Amino acid sequence: MHRRIAQARSLAARVRRPSHGDAVGLIYGVMAVLLMAYLVLLIVRPADQSSTAIDGWGVDAFELFAGVLCIVGGIRRRPGSVVPIVLGAAVISWGLGDLVFTIESLGGATPPSPGPADALYLGFFALSYVAVVLLVRGETRRLSSPTWLDGSVAGLGAGAVCAAFAFSAIVRQTHASGLGVAVNLAYPVGDVLLLLLVVGGTAVMSGRRKAPWLLLAAGFTINVLGDTSNLLQSASHLGVVINSAAWPISSAMLSGAMWLRPGLTDPLAEQKPPGFLLPGLAAGAGLTILFVGTLTPLNHVAALLATATLLLVVLRTSLSVRTLRAQTRERHQQSVTDHLTGLANRRRLFGALDMFFAQPAGDRPELALLFIDLNGFKRINDSFGHTVGDEVLGQVSARLARTLRPTDLLARVGGDEFAAMLVNAGVEQTATIAGRLSASLNEPFQFDAVSAEIGASVGIARTPDDAADGEGLLECADAAMYRAKLSSSRFAFYDRELDRGGNKLKLADDLSAAIDGDQLVLHYQPQLDLRSDRIDTVEALVRWRHPEFGLIGPLSFLPLAEQAGLMDRLTRWVLTHALAQCAAWRATGRPLRVSVNVSISDLRDPGFPATVASLLDRMRLRADALMIEITETSIIDEFERVQQAVSALGQLGVDVSIDDFGAGFTSLAYLNDLAVEEMKLDRRFIAPLAGGVRSRDSEVVRATIELGHALGLQVVAEGIEDDAALELLRDLGCDIAQGYGIGRPAPAGELSFDAMPAPAPARMLARRA
Repeated sequence: MHRRIAQARSLAARVRRPSHGDAVGLIYGVMAVLLMAYLVLLIVRPADQSSTAIDGWGVDAFELFAGVLCIVGGIRRRPGSVVPIVLGAAVISWGLGDLVFTIESLGGATPPSPGPADALYLGFFALSYVAVVLLVRGETRRLSSPTWLDGSVAGLGAGAVCAAFAFSAIVRQTHASGLGVAVNLAYPVGDVLLLLLVVGGTAVMSGRRKAPWLLLAAGFTINVLGDTSNLLQSASHLGVVINSAAWPISSAMLSGAMWLRPGLTDPLAEQKPPGFLLPGLAAGAGLTILFVGTLTPLNHVAALLATATLLLVVLRTSLSVRTLRAQTRERHQQSVTDHLTGLANRRRLFGALDMFFAQPAGDRPELALLFIDLNGFKRINDSFGHTVGDEVLGQVSARLARTLRPTDLLARVGGDEFAAMLVNAGVEQTATIAGRLSASLNEPFQFDAVSAEIGASVGIARTPDDAADGEGLLECADAAMYRAKLSSSRFAFYDRELDRGGNKLKLADDLSAAIDGDQLVLHYQPQLDLRSDRIDTVEALVRWRHPEFGLIGPLSFLPLAEQAGLMDRLTRWVLTHALAQCAAWRATGRPLRVSVNVSISDLRDPGFPATVASLLDRMRLRADALMIEITETSIIDEFERVQQAVSALGQLGVDVSIDDFGAGFTSLAYLNDLAVEEMKLDRRFIAPLAGGVRSRDSEVVRATIELGHALGLQVVAEGIEDDAALELLRDLGCDIAQGYGIGRPAPAGELSFDAMPAPAPARMLARRA
């Protein structure tokens, strides 16, 4: 309670106490009001009237205060920055010069020229140059040479204009000699250099977050304007106003620039390049000055600056032409290159195909187009992330490129799809190359300490029989690739009878018809309980009996069902027939449990648990007759949704198993938060145990089994190929085993149970039809 009261008091104190920013804003607001009042006074009073209290002491105090405030701003708002300190010292130097000038003018006296005030005024220029150079350099360290040239052109052009129209008049009015001439000439030279730096810096930093810079540039410009008016000794009312108001206004702007924060950068906004307006105007001014110089006498300073401006324009133009040529080549290369793999992209491929078909038909050589789609790449992306996926794509590209001839074109057309364009390749040579492409991916892909296996399906289309243009040829190769994928072949040539309309849409229609018809079948694979040597559970595996491609495994068409939005219908079909078969077995006195795989799209459906409950009730089965299997990658992808679905299934009494455990990296963090009863070790864990040899791999399996048991899970090992591996898993404490060494998947009517003599486990044998 006391702590809350203290927090409330602290909050109230912060609310009552204004921030430093508010105080500074108030100070500058008062300064702005004073400047406006002073400006109005200068405008309304006669030009020959003045007040020492206001025009002398008041202005001096104002300028000195602005300089001190500038230094304070640098110390408080920008620690470690010397620019505000140097700039504040410049403003103070000018203010001290005015103070000395006021003291020397007391009683109507004429200040000496040159005198102490001139030294302080010239000190302002020196310190201002240092501040501007440091500021521009600090903000534009990464600017290119053309940008610096733009700033130089703009600055020199502005200096040329200043020298041409003010320098001569100033020189004519300078009648002193020796030191006086040097001091009087130092002012116009200082003005020219200051204007050069300010205009050049504005051109360099155009388009940046430079509200402080713009205020700074305006302050320096007003200072140059007032200095020029003073040196020209203008006696007009406007000249008097400018001469009197320029320096306090300039000092306030220079000081305020060091307190002004740059605007926030919008990361989504397109970065604009520096504008060409100031350099263009400067180039035109330099040309105009030199032209006028041919008609009337021109001082040497203006002519020199104008000539330097035009020389830099020539240098800038030649550099621009060279840069434009290099950028054109680079952008063309980028437009036809895949940024990830460095291969040709889809644009380059179609450009080459268009050039091929632009030739007269009788002059075209043989052409084969191979469409290559990776198998299992999505699983790598889902399990290990897109960074690893990109690395695998790079390795795939390198392997595919090594198998092609130097004259062939390999392109990445998108995602995990590639295309190879083979010119002057006959049917046999094309088949050989397609086989090499597929074989090049057989070796596992290594990244970090993990290896992954993927394959490829290749579709081949040829001219002139298959298509008459590049778009059609690619469509034919795509259709042949899907037939190769469905038939589990390494490659397939386009066949007009088989592949007519054979794209994803047609295959999706075929699969939809297969779900509604009688083309889907279930095969069942046994799971052996290593504790009782009994088979209590079978896993239901769906097959597609395609009228053209024969029996197709689930890995070939399940991705298609997911993409086409058919997974909910397919899962319902599998659940219905698997539970019906389970009910039939139980009716004959065999109390088997059936295990069914479901996808992430099923788990996303809020009505999925209700569907399962409805089917169990319809088949008059208890909930323990069904085991739902979910993949580890689906847990990683959408943990919260999976957690909700698993919890809902658990409330029904349906057990859930994690399939392919070990395919991803992050599931260990989730196991304790999921209400699952079982985990199935990925077959890549089990494959090294073939032959029953103990090794580090077996110790990894032992540790994983112990982890599962510690979490209260039973552990299933799938992919068992021989008795030795089975006995080793029994010794390691595994609960259940599954694999070809125990029984192959088979239709329900082809299964029989035969007990083998002890100590060998019971086996499920498939009767040949």
